[in-house]
Amino acid sequence: MNTETLTKELRNLDTGSFAWKFAFYSVRRGRDGTELDWNLCEMRDIELQTDASKEFLLLKPVAEKPVAPYSPVWSDRENIAVLAKDNELVRETVGDVILSFRQGEVFSPEEFAAGRLPKIGGYAFYGEKADPAGGAPAQALFMRRGNPFVTGASARLCTTGGGAVVSCDSPILKFPAAVDFLLLGGACYFFSSAIQKDFSLEDRRFAITGRRMALIAESGIAGDYEKLEQTAMTSKNARKFLDFDKEILDYIARLSILKREEFLGVYGLTIDRQGCVDTASTEQCELLIDLLCCRSCLDPLGRLSVGTNITPRE
Repeated sequence: MNTETLTKELRNLDTGSFAWKFAFYSVRRGRDGTELDWNLCEMRDIELQTDASKEFLLLKPVAEKPVAPYSPVWSDRENIAVLAKDNELVRETVGDVILSFRQGEVFSPEEFAAGRLPKIGGYAFYGEKADPAGGAPAQALFMRRGNPFVTGASARLCTTGGGAVVSCDSPILKFPAAVDFLLLGGACYFFSSAIQKDFSLEDRRFAITGRRMALIAESGIAGDYEKLEQTAMTSKNARKFLDFDKEILDYIARLSILKREEFLGVYGLTIDRQGCVDTASTEQCELLIDLLCCRSCLDPLGRLSVGTNITPRE
């Protein structure tokens, strides 16, 4: 998944061969994170809008920024972030969105304009194209934050074909070509960092960290598990768990006490009297997290080299 792939997917996207639906979403923030509530809206000729968005992406962001794997410290000024559709950071949200488009109730634009439905947080165009071979359909999702209904003076100044100015008392829909999120070719592309809030990526990082910590607890390698969990559940360290490697955890768990002490010593880690990793201090906890989350400058299992933020200690 790179710039060449995205460019090819966009150029090959024949919007006229897709069956499209349009929907608004509202944002509900609760104690368990952010949830999106979708309401489908009647609309014709959606492919005209998706064509405009497709051309805008090819002309602006894709032409000006490289596509790079999503990172917790990603900046939309530097690149376009990408995640596989089945990545656990986005899998649940994307699945819910698609299900809502397939099964949601359809309302008229007037019901939204009149304020009879939840406050609009954003909107999306979703399309499917059947596979002639009977496989999974091709999918495309263009998503944008914000309310596209225009009111006030800008909504009342409409020009006819003859150039005469007419009055428009009702809000009108105005769609910018810009896109915040795109699902295409089995990949999710983020063009704006603001959309992260609607995908609840920060909350999902902590949920992922919690699942990884459960594996560590089950392995029994941590001497002071509570201290390790407290250290892991900080914003800085939770980001690292996106790169957690269970193979390293399993390897440490299989080692004898003597072998474990020798192995961990390379990374500045010590063991306690029970042969567990000494995690009584924050420093030791962070060293173990770095090791398990591929932040060491040497791959513990002798595979290809990995990136680093620390230097092994003798």
